[in-house]
Amino acid sequence: MNYHTKTVPPSRHVIAAFTFVVLIPLVYYIPPWVMGNVTDNHFLATVLALAVIVPMVSYVALPVLFSVVGFLRGEGLRAKD
Repeated sequence: MNYHTKTVPPSRHVIAAFTFVVLIPLVYYIPPWVMGNVTDNHFLATVLALAVIVPMVSYVALPVLFSVVGFLRGEGLRAKD
């Protein structure tokens, strides 16, 4: 198997749908938790919630999606360059 070939990412529609599904529970639970446990300031709670949600989606959820889609396509788990 050639590890230097590029994988084809999922379509934009799949990425958008997956992002939407992942964001729903994060946006529903994290801001109220921040408001109750960290600060009562609405603006600061929003900024802190975004500081948690955006990296979780960008660095955890979407890479997992790409790995799962690649694995389901039969590309297997690839070594990083």
